[in-house]
Amino acid sequence: MVIKEIQFKTHLNYQIQASSNEKDEATLTVSDVENINLRKCRFDDFKDALIYIRNNNPEISFSDAVIDTVKPAGFSEDKIYNFIELIEFAKHTAISIGNMALFVELQKLARAADTFTLEIRHKITRKPTNIIPFEDYNDYEIKEPPVITDELGSCVIGGGNDEPVKITATFHESATPVTPIVSIRVFSLATNSYLPNVDIINLDTIFKPNATLMEAFAYLSYQDYQKHTFNHSFDQLLANGVVSVNNLEDMYSNHYDLNLADN
Repeated sequence: MVIKEIQFKTHLNYQIQASSNEKDEATLTVSDVENINLRKCRFDDFKDALIYIRNNNPEISFSDAVIDTVKPAGFSEDKIYNFIELIEFAKHTAISIGNMALFVELQKLARAADTFTLEIRHKITRKPTNIIPFEDYNDYEIKEPPVITDELGSCVIGGGNDEPVKITATFHESATPVTPIVSIRVFSLATNSYLPNVDIINLDTIFKPNATLMEAFAYLSYQDYQKHTFNHSFDQLLANGVVSVNNLEDMYSNHYDLNLADN
């Protein structure tokens, strides 16, 4: 499968539908979705799983319209697909065509899929270990800055004509020893405050041959953490001119082949 196979019916003029215009979904219970495997299921099951997560997690919100954008070319309602893979291809396609509004919505979809896998498929109880407690996480605000000793990695980008920001990687509260999930926060050095966006990146679902620099930062920060070499790998890419970052937007629009980092 290649990125161009993703079918975006409205990708050039995509508009996110207001949630107030969406139809109410029938209430879904755990028993309705507990046997769904998002890596091997039909579209109706995929949609039910995500809607179940949205209904039961107030902090997760996405448009029904964005669910349809992951359908591949030659889509069939009866065919079984790997929807985790399709979401990742859709995200990279959205970046490739410059549709950042769609990319943001697909990030929400990816988060919902990760939550479903953790909460339903593997029955994982969230018991954070050495994780920053984001007390008001549901409102996407941070009451206290991260404790530096608990960071996986950090990096300052920008300056000059671009707003300088510090990006910081920590474990997300749903991370487990076998499923590393990284949360990225962005701190504005100009305003001395956190930006409202939070990137939640499941390292196992990154499309390594064409990872965004934000995904690369999360992945390499985790690898450094494992090797006890804090802030080493991503800084080396910047220092050696392998990747170029002038501002925060570059972290999403520029890409790097993470397979090179594994060699």
